[in-house]
Parts: sequence; C-alpha cells; structure tokens
Amino acid sequence: MKLRMLSVTCALLLTLGACSDDEKKSEPDPKDPNKGTAAEVVAINPLTGATMKKAPRNPVFVVKIDNTPASAPQTAVERADMVVEQTVEGGVTRLAALYYSKLPGDVGHVRSMRATDIGIAKPVRGQVVASGGAGRTISRIKDAGLAIHSQDAGSAGLSRDSGYAPYNVVADLSKVNQEAKAKQPERPYFQWAAPDAPAPKGPKVGEAAVTFSRSHTTSWKFDGKTWKRTNGTSDKEFGAKNLVVLWADEKDAGYTDPAGNPVPETVFDGGGQAVVLTGGTRVNATWKKANNAATIVLRTKNGQQFKLPQGRTWIELVNKGAGNLTAK
Repeated sequence: MKLRMLSVTCALLLTLGACSDDEKKSEPDPKDPNKGTAAEVVAINPLTGATMKKAPRNPVFVVKIDNTPASAPQTAVERADMVVEQTVEGGVTRLAALYYSKLPGDVGHVRSMRATDIGIAKPVRGQVVASGGAGRTISRIKDAGLAIHSQDAGSAGLSRDSGYAPYNVVADLSKVNQEAKAKQPERPYFQWAAPDAPAPKGPKVGEAAVTFSRSHTTSWKFDGKTWKRTNGTSDKEFGAKNLVVLWADEKDAGYTDPAGNPVPETVFDGGGQAVVLTGGTRVNATWKKANNAATIVLRTKNGQQFKLPQGRTWIELVNKGAGNLTAK
C-alpha cells in the first residue's frame, strides 16, 4: 500500500513540482510491503493543494446534492474538499460535493446525476454518488469510465430518512467506500500555488452574487477568512478559501425531466472567462481544460499563469449565455 501511495503522490507532485529526494529513495520492506522502513509518505490533496500525512484509502466521491428548499437542510456539505454548483432543469442548481480527506456519514440530501458530472469527476477519477439518473445519463457516465453508487441500484451506504421522496436520500460515505475500488486521483484539479506564494493582487471585494438563471442566484459574503453563502440551505455552510466562477458552454442534454422541462448539460471542458475571489481579492482570468479529465489551467488577463492559492474551493459553473457575477 505504501508503494502505491508513493506512486500516486509522486505523480501529483510532478505536476505541482517534484518528489523530494527522500521520497524517491523511500522503499518498502520487500518482506512486508505494508510494514517497513520507508519514510512516512506525504500526499498532496488534489482538491485543495494541501499536504496530507498520507493518501486516504478511498477514492474521491462526487455526491450529487439537491439545492432547493424542498430538501433543506443540506447536511455535511461543509466537510467536502471542493464543491461545484451546476445548472439543472428549470433554472435551479444542484451541487456536486467532492469528498476525499473525510468521509461523512450523513451527506444529503442526495439527488440524481447529470452528464455534466463527467467533466466534474474525471480530473480526479471521482466516483459518482447519486439517488439515480436517466438511463442515457447513466450509460454516458459508465462509458466515461466512472463508477456509480446509486440508491436506485441498491448500492451500499445510501438510504432514506424521515423526509418525503425524492428529497430524503442520505449517504454514509464510509459504507459507500466498503464496496468501492479505491482508484486514487492522478492529477490536481487546479494548478496550485506554493504555500509561501505571495497573495494575489486585485480589487478588494467582500460580497458577491452569482446568477445562474432567472430562477436562481447564489449570494456570498467574505467573513475575513472564507467565502460563505448567505442564502444557502446548509445546516453549516462550506467555507471557501477560493470562490471560482467559470463561464462554460451549455447545451440540451437531449431529454426532459418528469415535469417536461428540458435538461441542460454544461460542457466542462474547453475554456472561457473566469473570476477568482480568493481571500478578499478579485482576480479576472480565463480558464482552459483540454478535455474532461484535464487539470484546469487559469491565466490572468495579461496571459500570465495563475496558480490557485491552496485551500478549499467552490466552483460556480455558469452558462456563458445566462450566467452573471456582481461583486463589491
């Protein structure tokens, strides 16, 4: 196991920098690879850029969480390493919460998957946790090589609480992990800055509103340390070191929901405009993602590479045609 953790760590560090000489020289005991004389491996969390004492014995789980008052309160969102907010039918949004360093037992309320989740999960070989999904969406996600853990399919760790369906599915990620194959991430989600990198420069901001559609705007406030939603439905709000707004193409997914609403699909590769709110600073940028599985590369308006400060990140994935940001 140590040898596998070392190879994963080195792969990530080669993207961010390089493995140290000590890590390169560390070898497991050939008589017992699980016990040895190897130095303790220090892993890099691909979702935050921060160091960990060792890589978790679990994959990244991408949990689909409802973001409407009908399923409130959201639970354990604040324990995710990263969150992506995406548009679904009717102009409302849904969260894809990515868990790697912690596996909470009460994540909810879990809803169905979308094809957009391919681009969200692929960079870190994420495994999708959902209540279910349309047949064509399930087929596309499986064809993309991503594992699915679904309540409809009877996967372990998913159950219903006392609320009313379909807004009452919860996930125990420790139990989900019992049937998961621990495919480790192979690349960082973003290019991460060094811990001692200077703070980004830009206009000071303390409030933000991200409009996804006529039906939904997410409001934010900087509390001096992190960005937190002011109109969220979580019992405890996620604190984002980085609030990253990405404008992406949107297309028709090719089917409708039970109410007859067309289902949109956000194309999470290619590139477009970006704004990074990190600390209390705004940085205008562009983003590029070569394919669904690639690391996101940010550049400032003058074309300089912009490495994201280490820390937990919330991505607002908005439609190029309808999405808008106001910040002050």
